[in-house]
Amino acid sequence: MKPPVERVVIPSTTKRDAFIAAVCGLLVLGFIIYGIGSMMSQSKQARSTTLTGVILEKQFTAAPEQQISVGGKGLRIKEIEGEYVLKVRAGVDDRVFEVPVQKNMYELKSVGDTLTFRKPDSETR
Repeated sequence: MKPPVERVVIPSTTKRDAFIAAVCGLLVLGFIIYGIGSMMSQSKQARSTTLTGVILEKQFTAAPEQQISVGGKGLRIKEIEGEYVLKVRAGVDDRVFEVPVQKNMYELKSVGDTLTFRKPDSETR
Protein backbone atom coordinates (compact mmCIF):
# COMPACT_ATOMS: atom_id res chain seq x y z
CA MET A 1 0.00 0.00 0.00
CA LYS A 2 1.19 3.49 -0.86
CA PRO A 3 1.40 6.13 1.81
CA PRO A 4 -1.15 8.93 1.31
CA VAL A 5 0.14 11.92 -0.67
CA GLU A 6 0.42 15.02 1.40
CA ARG A 7 -1.94 17.68 0.08
CA VAL A 8 -0.78 21.21 -0.60
CA VAL A 9 -3.09 23.86 0.76
CA ILE A 10 -3.11 27.19 -1.12
CA PRO A 11 -4.13 30.20 0.96
CA SER A 12 -7.05 32.26 -0.26
CA THR A 13 -6.48 35.16 -2.63
CA THR A 14 -5.58 38.47 -1.04
CA LYS A 15 -7.13 41.81 -1.99
CA ARG A 16 -3.83 42.87 -3.52
CA ASP A 17 -3.75 39.83 -5.86
CA ALA A 18 -7.37 40.40 -6.89
CA PHE A 19 -6.61 44.08 -7.63
CA ILE A 20 -3.58 43.17 -9.78
CA ALA A 21 -5.63 40.55 -11.70
CA ALA A 22 -8.44 43.07 -12.32
CA VAL A 23 -6.00 45.71 -13.59
CA CYS A 24 -4.34 43.18 -15.93
CA GLY A 25 -7.75 42.12 -17.22
CA LEU A 26 -8.73 45.74 -17.89
CA LEU A 27 -5.45 46.34 -19.77
CA VAL A 28 -6.05 43.32 -21.99
CA LEU A 29 -9.64 44.46 -22.62
CA GLY A 30 -8.34 47.94 -23.49
CA PHE A 31 -5.89 46.51 -26.04
CA ILE A 32 -8.66 44.46 -27.64
CA ILE A 33 -10.97 47.49 -27.91
CA TYR A 34 -8.10 49.57 -29.37
CA GLY A 35 -7.39 46.84 -31.96
CA ILE A 36 -11.02 46.65 -33.03
CA GLY A 37 -11.20 50.45 -33.33
CA SER A 38 -8.07 50.66 -35.46
CA MET A 39 -9.30 47.90 -37.77
CA MET A 40 -12.61 49.74 -38.23
CA SER A 41 -10.79 52.95 -39.19
CA GLN A 42 -8.66 51.05 -41.72
CA SER A 43 -11.84 49.53 -43.15
CA LYS A 44 -13.31 53.01 -43.68
CA GLN A 45 -10.10 54.10 -45.38
CA ALA A 46 -10.18 51.06 -47.68
CA ARG A 47 -13.78 51.81 -48.66
CA SER A 48 -12.83 55.36 -49.56
CA THR A 49 -10.10 54.15 -51.94
CA THR A 50 -12.35 51.85 -53.99
CA LEU A 51 -14.72 52.62 -56.83
CA THR A 52 -17.60 50.62 -58.27
CA GLY A 53 -18.72 51.12 -61.83
CA VAL A 54 -20.22 49.58 -64.95
CA ILE A 55 -18.03 47.91 -67.58
CA LEU A 56 -18.29 49.75 -70.89
CA GLU A 57 -15.76 47.88 -72.99
CA LYS A 58 -13.35 44.96 -72.90
CA GLN A 59 -9.95 45.38 -74.55
CA PHE A 60 -7.25 42.80 -75.23
CA THR A 61 -3.85 43.87 -76.53
CA ALA A 62 -1.83 40.95 -77.82
CA ALA A 63 1.73 41.16 -76.54
CA PRO A 64 2.99 37.64 -75.86
CA GLU A 65 5.88 37.38 -73.43
CA GLN A 66 7.57 35.01 -71.03
CA GLN A 67 8.15 35.91 -67.41
CA ILE A 68 10.90 33.95 -65.71
CA SER A 69 11.10 34.05 -61.92
CA VAL A 70 13.76 32.50 -59.72
CA GLY A 71 12.69 31.18 -56.34
CA GLY A 72 13.46 28.55 -53.77
CA LYS A 73 11.77 25.94 -55.94
CA GLY A 74 13.89 26.78 -58.98
CA LEU A 75 12.98 28.58 -62.20
CA ARG A 76 9.36 29.19 -63.07
CA ILE A 77 8.29 30.32 -66.52
CA LYS A 78 4.95 32.05 -66.99
CA GLU A 79 3.51 32.64 -70.45
CA ILE A 80 1.54 35.88 -70.80
CA GLU A 81 -0.63 36.29 -73.88
CA GLY A 82 -1.14 40.04 -73.58
CA GLU A 83 -2.79 42.80 -71.59
CA TYR A 84 -6.41 42.49 -70.47
CA VAL A 85 -8.11 45.84 -69.80
CA LEU A 86 -11.70 46.69 -68.82
CA LYS A 87 -13.00 50.21 -69.41
CA VAL A 88 -15.22 51.10 -66.46
CA ARG A 89 -17.43 54.15 -65.89
CA ALA A 90 -17.35 55.01 -62.19
CA GLY A 91 -17.31 57.81 -59.67
CA VAL A 92 -19.51 60.78 -59.00
CA ASP A 93 -18.58 62.51 -62.24
CA ASP A 94 -18.91 59.31 -64.38
CA ARG A 95 -15.27 59.18 -65.41
CA VAL A 96 -14.01 56.28 -67.50
CA PHE A 97 -11.14 54.27 -65.99
CA GLU A 98 -8.99 51.67 -67.72
CA VAL A 99 -8.60 48.82 -65.24
CA PRO A 100 -6.00 46.11 -65.98
CA VAL A 101 -7.22 42.68 -64.86
CA GLN A 102 -6.12 39.05 -64.92
CA LYS A 103 -7.27 36.75 -67.72
CA ASN A 104 -9.79 34.87 -65.57
CA MET A 105 -11.48 38.13 -64.44
CA TYR A 106 -11.53 39.33 -68.07
CA GLU A 107 -13.30 36.16 -69.18
CA LEU A 108 -15.67 36.16 -66.19
CA LYS A 109 -16.97 39.72 -66.65
CA SER A 110 -19.01 41.01 -69.59
CA VAL A 111 -20.08 44.45 -70.79
CA GLY A 112 -22.75 45.89 -68.47
CA ASP A 113 -21.54 44.05 -65.34
CA THR A 114 -20.37 45.98 -62.29
CA LEU A 115 -16.74 45.97 -61.17
CA THR A 116 -15.21 47.18 -57.90
CA PHE A 117 -11.59 48.28 -58.15
CA ARG A 118 -8.98 50.39 -56.37
CA LYS A 119 -8.66 54.02 -57.29
CA PRO A 120 -5.48 54.87 -59.20
CA ASP A 121 -2.70 56.26 -57.04
CA SER A 122 -3.04 59.65 -58.73
CA GLU A 123 -6.66 59.85 -57.48
CA THR A 124 -6.02 58.93 -53.83
CA ARG A 125 -3.56 61.73 -53.04
